[in-house]
Amino acid sequence: MFQNSVYFLSKKPAKFNLRLMNRICKNIGGYLVEIDSRKEQDFVAKFVTSKSIYSTYTGAIREGTFIYYNSKKPLPALKWYENNPDNRLGNENCVLITRGGLHDIRCGYIGTYLCELKVFFTRS
Repeated sequence: MFQNSVYFLSKKPAKFNLRLMNRICKNIGGYLVEIDSRKEQDFVAKFVTSKSIYSTYTGAIREGTFIYYNSKKPLPALKWYENNPDNRLGNENCVLITRGGLHDIRCGYIGTYLCELKVFFTRS
C-alpha cells in the first residue's frame, strides 16, 4: 500500500490491450496504474521487481504527449529510462515501468499490467 492506493499485479503475461486490461482493473474497483509522483514511482518499481517482474504496463498512453488513459491527466515529471521516451520503433504509445524508469513501448506486446485501487478509511 502506498498512501491511499493498493496495487494488483496481473499473474500471467498476456498480449497487452489497454482497454481490456483497464476493464479488468475496473471490475475489481480500480484502473490501470497512474503514477503521480517520484515517490510513488519508486514504490511501484520496487513492488513490481519484488514479484520477480522486470517491467509492467501502466495506464499511460501517448496522445501527442503522454497522458493517463482514465483521468486524461498528463504524466508528471517522472524518471524515464535512459534515452526515453524515444519512440524508437515508431508508434510507441504505451508505457512500462521498470526499476530503471519509465520506458515507451508499442502497445500489444506480451507483458503484465498493474491495477491501482484507491482505499479510503473512515473513523467510527
